[in-house]
Amino acid sequence: MAMAAMVLAACSGSDSAATAETTVTETTARTDSPSTTTTTETTASPSTTAATETTASPSTTTATEATAAAGATETTETTQPDSGDPTCDWNSGRLTSVDASQVPAAEGSELAQAILGSWQHTHTNTGSGFEPVGPTIDIRFVLSADQFLYCQDVEGATDQAERSAPLKLEGAEIVLPSPASGYAVTAWTDDTMVWLNHFDGSLYLLQRR
Repeated sequence: MAMAAMVLAACSGSDSAATAETTVTETTARTDSPSTTTTTETTASPSTTAATETTASPSTTTATEATAAAGATETTETTQPDSGDPTCDWNSGRLTSVDASQVPAAEGSELAQAILGSWQHTHTNTGSGFEPVGPTIDIRFVLSADQFLYCQDVEGATDQAERSAPLKLEGAEIVLPSPASGYAVTAWTDDTMVWLNHFDGSLYLLQRR
C-alpha cells in the first residue's frame, strides 16, 4: 500500500489542452460579377480558335486574391476532435472477474497502438508468482498518444487520486518525468500486458478495462 502511494507521488500533474476544430472554406469568385477578372476562350469558327483575356482594373479583386483572403486555396477535409481527455472513469467499478491464467509471455502487435486505452492493475508478482491485488486497491492506468494517467483508489491511503504526466515510449520503455522510475513492457497482447516496475523490480499484470 505504501509502495502504491509512492508511485502516485512520482507523477507530475498536468492539464490537457482542448482541441479546437478548424473549418477551411473555399471561396469561389462569381464569374458573372462585373468586378471579377475572368478568362474566356472564344471559338471564332470551326477552324479558328482565339483566346481573349479581360484585364482587371487596379480596384478589381481577382479570384486568386479572394481565395487567399479566405485563408485557403482548396477545400480541406477536417478530422473530428477526439472524444475527450483520458479519464479514470471512477463511475465504473474495478475489474474483479479476472485471473492470471493467461499471462502473456511474448511481444504482441505494435506496442505503440496496443498500449493505448484504459488498463486495470489486477495482479502483482514480487518473485513468488502473480497474486491478485487486494480488494480495497483500485489502480488504473489510462494511456493516450501523449499522456500517461495514473489512477489510485486505496482504502486508508488515497481517495480516487489522479496524476498525469507526458507519455514517452522508447521501444518497450515507458519513460516518465523524474523522479518517477518508469516501467518496461515485457509482454503483451491486445488485452493483457506485463510491466516491469523499475522502482522495486516487481511485475504488474494489467488487463484492459
